[in-house]
Amino acid sequence: MNSSDRILAQRYAKAYDALATSNQQAQARAEELAAASQALAGAQAFMTDPNVSVPAKTGFLREALVSAPAAQAFLNTLVQAKRYNLLGQIVREVNALLDARLGIIRAEISSAVPLTDALKAHAESVLSARYGGKVAAVYHTAPALIGGVKILCRGELIDASLKRQFEKMQEELTK
Repeated sequence: MNSSDRILAQRYAKAYDALATSNQQAQARAEELAAASQALAGAQAFMTDPNVSVPAKTGFLREALVSAPAAQAFLNTLVQAKRYNLLGQIVREVNALLDARLGIIRAEISSAVPLTDALKAHAESVLSARYGGKVAAVYHTAPALIGGVKILCRGELIDASLKRQFEKMQEELTK
């Protein structure tokens, strides 16, 4: 995705998020938009086909999203603006805005072996103290790390793995 599309997706997401008057409503709207996006995943080719008319697309949305009126109205706007292709990025941006509203920090934590509940709690506590919010972490096992952890949080990579320590040692020895 190019930078102008990313900026447009952010603008649409902010507009969609701004319609919510409470955190609870923002969460419900974000869930509705994500569900609509999932429900329409198989219709991507139809919805982005320039040979299909706007009325045909909006009619399809009306039938497909009867139970999601807010998402339907928003998607109609995207179709009319010929920006339906941004839907996936907009959903991600809406979720990021919701996380910011709720003070949630997303993190991906990789370790050589599965972490115990105590180690998970410690990692989340350290990240919470560092970034100031509630941490929602996803854990992965990556045996290639040998030991230690690799954490991706807010675009920052914290590499505390043995593999990285060995690489640093090798760099120092070959200088």
